[in-house]
Amino acid sequence: MSNDFLFAAEDESLPAPPPVPAEEAEPWLVLVVDDEPEVHAVTRLALSKLRFQGRRLRLISAASAEEATEILRCVDDIAIVLLDVVMETGDAGLQLVRTIREDLGNQTVRIILRTGQPGQAPEEDIILAYDINDYKSKTDLTAKKLFTTVVTALRSYAGLRELEASRRGLQQIIRSADTLFELRSMPAFAAGVLDQLSRLLRARPDAVLYAQRGGCDGCGDDPAAGSACVLAGAGRYAGISGDPALLLPPPVAESLARTFTERRSVFGPETASLHIRVPEGPEVAALIHTERPLDPVDRALMEVFAAKIAVGFVNIRLYERLREANETLEARVAERTRALEEANAKLNRLATQDPLTGVLNRRRFLELARMEMRRAKRHRRALSLFLLDLDRFKQVNDTHGHAAGDEVLCTVVARARAVLRDADQVARFGGEEFVVLLPETDEDGALAVAERLRRAIAGLPVDVDGLPVQVTASIGVASWAAAEPSLEHTLRRADAALYEAKQAGRNRVCRAAAV
Repeated sequence: MSNDFLFAAEDESLPAPPPVPAEEAEPWLVLVVDDEPEVHAVTRLALSKLRFQGRRLRLISAASAEEATEILRCVDDIAIVLLDVVMETGDAGLQLVRTIREDLGNQTVRIILRTGQPGQAPEEDIILAYDINDYKSKTDLTAKKLFTTVVTALRSYAGLRELEASRRGLQQIIRSADTLFELRSMPAFAAGVLDQLSRLLRARPDAVLYAQRGGCDGCGDDPAAGSACVLAGAGRYAGISGDPALLLPPPVAESLARTFTERRSVFGPETASLHIRVPEGPEVAALIHTERPLDPVDRALMEVFAAKIAVGFVNIRLYERLREANETLEARVAERTRALEEANAKLNRLATQDPLTGVLNRRRFLELARMEMRRAKRHRRALSLFLLDLDRFKQVNDTHGHAAGDEVLCTVVARARAVLRDADQVARFGGEEFVVLLPETDEDGALAVAERLRRAIAGLPVDVDGLPVQVTASIGVASWAAAEPSLEHTLRRADAALYEAKQAGRNRVCRAAAV
């Protein structure tokens, strides 16, 4: 048997593979599953010097399908499984294939089936029935063929891993974009960009987001200065948001400067400065410490991420402008609403109150009086009123002037409010004449109230610019009778009683005639 065949009888004292330097990249993991110890030894020797994409191989041994299953459950980045068919059972290897693909859901690992009994597992049947990537007979597998087989499988595995990384990265970008686009403020959006970028690169969140000076709303910096201001910082740059005077380490500052100058992303051995092209906006750059060189997949994903979130910056700026416009509009609407409410209140006062004394005017009094009359009629309650006229009021105006007359009218109203109840209504009926409505008050009660008011008016002169002005009033009292068809009839009877008081010498209260 030729020495080129791996599994011919050889000396069992095989040399150990050379150690892997600690500074090298992570090795490719190859799982050897076989119940023959010499197969593990020969395979380890044959592949000890193999390098692919600058990475060595690290072989993991399993003597049974059950042991291999436990290893595959715990280690998720095994690139190749070199798998024997016949181990603890005649089809243990084939059952392990189904376990890997179906139970573990691992579609990435490359499975190379190796058998010493090809007749027991025909190649055509196995290839069609099982999801394997190669089928080799141990007696035909030379060192060169094993090398070729493993390198081909590693290349396929690396390509699948890149596709899987791209798929996961794109999913992460889509999820992060959905999350970021829900934010409605520039500080929150900027911080979210850094968080999602570190998640995408699986790196520590040591990152900072810059915009060309003048590009961050409200920073107040000179747009012509040509430098940058901080939108957000994370990790070692946390807490520096909005500080344009931040001093960066020279390599970091150089990457940032190149990003803005050359308007492209700059990737270094341990940092990446991502250029974000914001449509009709400022130049933006996100600088993150990757602590490793980024592979082409990571770089491509960063560019996709930059293009995606560039629209987010536009949306945020538009939202903030819209919010500012809404706030301005709301302030104007609120101001106009207040002015309208004040105008309406003023109109209402003018429509219902006497502008001089502040009591009800004639029209509003009649509305309230009719309502009280209907309530008194419905509940069979008493209702009274009286008319009050100031005696010789014209002489007050002629002697002291109209301002003094206005002062007298306001004083009379104040004294009336001091005598009346809260439920009583007083109104200016015209000139120096007033009317008072007394709900749930009979005629005797109304006479008593009117007399108290007459004494309050006559008892103390009104002070007009230091001069005492004596004022008296004549009052006519009437109680509403159910036989009266309207309140106007009651008012006419009160007016007649008032005339009687005037004729009797003024400064007195008279009762209206019965209905």
